[in-house]
Amino acid sequence: MKTNDILSEKQKLILELLKSNNIDKLKDFINSLKTPLYFLNSTNFDLLTLALSLNCTFYIIKLIYNRCNYKTLNYVVKDIYHLYDMSNHKDETIVNYQNSLEVLMDSNNNVKSPLLVSLEFSDFQSVEFLINKGADMYFKINGKYILEILREENLLTMRKLNFLLKNGFSLKKFKIERLSNFEFKYIKKCLENFVFDINFIKYLLNLYKNKAGISKRKFNHRVNNEINKIEIPMELYLKYLDRKDYKKVEYLYKYYGTEKTRSFKDFILFYLNYFDRNFNKKSFYDFFNFIINNENTFPFSKEYAINENETIIINKKLKIVELIKNNNNLKLETFLKNNNYILHCLYSSKSEILNLINEYNVSSDIVDILRKYFLI
Repeated sequence: MKTNDILSEKQKLILELLKSNNIDKLKDFINSLKTPLYFLNSTNFDLLTLALSLNCTFYIIKLIYNRCNYKTLNYVVKDIYHLYDMSNHKDETIVNYQNSLEVLMDSNNNVKSPLLVSLEFSDFQSVEFLINKGADMYFKINGKYILEILREENLLTMRKLNFLLKNGFSLKKFKIERLSNFEFKYIKKCLENFVFDINFIKYLLNLYKNKAGISKRKFNHRVNNEINKIEIPMELYLKYLDRKDYKKVEYLYKYYGTEKTRSFKDFILFYLNYFDRNFNKKSFYDFFNFIINNENTFPFSKEYAINENETIIINKKLKIVELIKNNNNLKLETFLKNNNYILHCLYSSKSEILNLINEYNVSSDIVDILRKYFLI
């Protein structure tokens, strides 16, 4: 049974008034009631979340809040999205969101809080009003923070995150592990807001205002203290390391702590080996190529990276020679196939391959395999 089948006549009437967004008619209706307005609220019918969902004016939002005498704004109510048509809403994102609500409701049992609804509809005036009235940005709905739900609904934007950060949202209460599925720009913004917070900004402003000198060593020490306020979970490093998104790994590395450089090197090398799923050293080769070809802050020198990749190349060439000498065409083809990513680095010219063929007097099958992979 749908909710509109069990609404009272007064609930149906006020629903139509909210749809019309007419505050004067709404006031007249409220004044005509013989019981307080909040008597119309129920488990599945809440005037505040309904008004927010219908994109009512801020004056209507305030009127309903004041007249319904809400003791808390940290509650949930079942969303009755099927009662109103959002097809004419000015925000196309919201229209698409409304169209997909039947799918989304399965993951969150289709329950909403006032703050969540106001953020979904980018009603920042109402968001600020609700926060000032006690709406908790860390309020969980079915075990999920509002920020996580917005991400699931594909309704999180940088503007919304900035607004929440401006109003006090912080990683002090929201564990960074919960950001692991967020786009990197949101992770980066939350980190920088938490690390270089208002106290650090005031510290810099006071230095400037008082024209106080500070040594580079002391300044770097202060910056490092700020950076070390948070510990990046290993799964975040691994997520981007596995994707070969080394720029993001490098960005996160600056929060690792300079005193832990040795352990970070060991950590990277261990997991490069772990991600070497085809046992062909590609994960190492790609990472060290990044070190060689890009200016970066990783604790690996370019000389180290060059030596590592040269060692990989030498070992590959030795393996090819071994397989050729043993006339093992099946293993040779498998090896060349698995190491196709690096074959162009093993032999710089066709003449080198021909010399290899002549030197070991290889079989015709081996020749065919070498021709196939080295295009001779």
